[in-house]
Amino acid sequence: MRRSPIAYSLTTILTGFSAAAIANSTFDNTLSQDWGGVRTSMADSGIIVNAEYTNVYQAPLDTTPKNQSNTSHRFDLFTQFDFEALGLWQGGKLNTQVVASSGKANDFGLVQISSPNSTLFAHDDSVMVPTFNYSHQISPATQVMVGKFDAIEIMRPASFYGGGTRHGFMNLAFSAPPSGVVPPSFVGVIANHRVGNTLWNAMVFDPRDRYTENLNAKGLFDDGVSASLGFAHFTKLFDRQTLLSVNYAYSTEKGADFSSLTPDLNFEATAQYKYNARFQLSHNLVEREGNPAESWGLHLRGSLADGNPNVFHATFAGGLGGKALFFERPMDTWGLGYYYYDLSDDLQDSINALPMPYKLRNEQGFEAYYAYEPVPWLTVTADLQYVTSALNTQDKAWLAGLRTNIRF
Repeated sequence: MRRSPIAYSLTTILTGFSAAAIANSTFDNTLSQDWGGVRTSMADSGIIVNAEYTNVYQAPLDTTPKNQSNTSHRFDLFTQFDFEALGLWQGGKLNTQVVASSGKANDFGLVQISSPNSTLFAHDDSVMVPTFNYSHQISPATQVMVGKFDAIEIMRPASFYGGGTRHGFMNLAFSAPPSGVVPPSFVGVIANHRVGNTLWNAMVFDPRDRYTENLNAKGLFDDGVSASLGFAHFTKLFDRQTLLSVNYAYSTEKGADFSSLTPDLNFEATAQYKYNARFQLSHNLVEREGNPAESWGLHLRGSLADGNPNVFHATFAGGLGGKALFFERPMDTWGLGYYYYDLSDDLQDSINALPMPYKLRNEQGFEAYYAYEPVPWLTVTADLQYVTSALNTQDKAWLAGLRTNIRF
C-alpha cells in the first residue's frame, strides 16, 4: 500500500537525512540511470551518489525598480555513506550535500524578506557545503543526528511546503517558511522518536547562520544557544489523511533592539531571547481510491513570535496543493499559496517615526505553480507570483517564472 505525501513527510526523517539520495537509491528516476550497474554496486557497498541541476528564469510582468529578468543555475551533489554496508557499524550514515550556483536571482530592486526565487537564497556565485552530518538509527523508532544541517533541505520531502528550492513552490515563504530563530544552515544535534503515529523532534543548535561557510565551525555557541521541541501527528479526519504539527523554538542569541533605532539608522542597544511558536494543519481533500499517494489538500501554517529581536511578530503561509490534480498525471505537482509576514512592530514604529520618504509595512504575496514531469528525471515548473515590498513607496509586482530540474 502506498503512503500519501502527508504520511511520507512524517516518517522520512527517520529513514535518513539525505532524502534526495534515499529517494533515488534505485536510480530509475535519473537521467544517467545505473551507470551500467556501477551505481547499484556502489549502493550495495554503502555509497549512494545523486545529483540535480536546476535552472530558474524569472521576469517581472509589470514595472519593478529593476525591470529586468533573472536567470540562475544550481547544481546539487548528494552523497550518503552507509557504515553498515561499508562493513563498519550498524545504523550509522554520513550525509553530505555540495551546492554550486551561478547567475542572478531576486534582483528586482524590491526590499523584502521573502525571496521569490529561493534556489539562490542568501548566496550568489559560489560553491558551498550546507550539509555534512552523521545520523545514527538507535532503533526503528529513534534516530539521532549531529553535524551541519541545511534547514531548507530538511523540509524538502514535505507534501506542500518544502521542495528543497528545486521542487514545489519557488518562494521561500513556502519552500522553507522562516521562523526568525532557525537559520538556513546550522550546526547542532537533532533527535527524532516515533510513538505510534506521532513523531517527536528535538533540536539543540548554534544560532549562527552557516549557510555559506562550508565546514567552518569556528565560534560554535559563541552567540548563544538555540533549541526547539515539536511533534507531528498523523491521523485521519473525515476518512482522509491529516497531519497536525506543533513546534516551539527558542534562542538566547542577542540581536538589535529594534526600539533603539537612531536617526542615522543604527541600533544603539541589543535585545536578547527570541522565540517562535508554530502550528500546522495539512488535510487531504481529494485522494485517489486505493492510492492515497495521489492526493491534494488544504495546508495551513501559522506562527507567533516575540517581534524583538525576532524580525517577525507572526507569519502565515497556506493554500491548496499536492500531487495528481489530474489523475492521469500522477507525478505532476501543483500549488496555490498565500503568505503574510507580520513584521516586528518595534521595527516598524522605529523606522516610520523617522523623517524618511518611505514607511515599513508588512509583507504578503501569492504564488501558483504547476510542475509537469514528462519523464521521471525531468520536471518543468511554470510559476506565477504576486509579491509586495516591505516599503510602501515600491510597487507590488507580478513575477513569472520557469524552472527546469534534471535528476542525474
